[in-house]
Amino acid sequence: MAGLIRIGIVGIGQNGVEHIRQHLRVGKSTISAICDLQDDRLAWAGSEFGVTNLTTDVDDLCRDPEIDAISINTGDAQHRVPFLKALAAGKHVLLEKPVANSVEDILEMVDAAKAADPRLKIQVGYILRFMPVFEAIHAAAESGQLGDIYYMEGDYIHNLLYQAEKTDSTTGRNWYLEEEIPMVGGGSHPLDLLRWFSGKEIVKVWTYSTHVAFPAMQNDDCQVALYQFEDGSIAKVAALYAPRCAMAPYYNVRLYGTRGTAERDSLAISSSADDVHPPFVPVDTERFAGSFADVSGHPFAPEIEDWLDAITEDRPTRISLVDGASSSLAALLSVRAADEGREIEVPRL
Repeated sequence: MAGLIRIGIVGIGQNGVEHIRQHLRVGKSTISAICDLQDDRLAWAGSEFGVTNLTTDVDDLCRDPEIDAISINTGDAQHRVPFLKALAAGKHVLLEKPVANSVEDILEMVDAAKAADPRLKIQVGYILRFMPVFEAIHAAAESGQLGDIYYMEGDYIHNLLYQAEKTDSTTGRNWYLEEEIPMVGGGSHPLDLLRWFSGKEIVKVWTYSTHVAFPAMQNDDCQVALYQFEDGSIAKVAALYAPRCAMAPYYNVRLYGTRGTAERDSLAISSSADDVHPPFVPVDTERFAGSFADVSGHPFAPEIEDWLDAITEDRPTRISLVDGASSSLAALLSVRAADEGREIEVPRL
């Protein structure tokens, strides 16, 4: 594909706006159209970014021959329809995480992706895979420096009480309070990292949850899950949406292997079988600027650039639809495990 890739943006909340800014920063695309249900937001975005093709109907973007690719940044439960329409129209897609907010939606979207033109490039926005520290830990795990990984941890501990004030002016609804699922919208971030580090798939999950700290949310605000992987290794993931503390550094990521340990942004690697207490040493890489607690701490630019380069170079994206959906599905089934009070099997997609 020659020239700038022409992008249609669907959803201009906080993440959608930041995606636009980072497309402009990367410089490999042009924003051809913006879609959102709120007329006032559309008018603002058009003025802010110099875009004149503004619409409240996603079909307008999908049937527009002047658009090559669509970036979907709607609320979690509203991903399915624009994704299916974009694929049916032959558009490349960047889909914010989680893939969807229900098991049924995920399965339908996976089937559609498998049936779509294989030349279409789909990137799922599990953005932590683009943080340099986590890239370095992944490289250490993949190269065998940690040995056989047998236990992992990761947490999404983030005070999000401010979301209670974000009612949609058009619909009068607060989708966040009504539909957000902490283990899915938040906890699937560290869960996706652990799947990536492990290189193995999840087969079972057991979960406990409580509804104490954020009563305005419909779903439980504290969810803690134990995942078993296909090789027998275990992972614990916690999602808390109303802690009275700052966000946990590096998502409290920990990996325990037979030769070494990763803890947040440091590694302890044994030099021999007798070296049982190797010191932790910070990984030798850049630290991404910004706060984990807001969009400034999210590496949208490398995620976007990977997607755009995959389109131009006709190569796979870092996070395919099936890969991202596997993280989202495991997170969703962990909630089912809590609801039903039993262990749930996680199917391979």
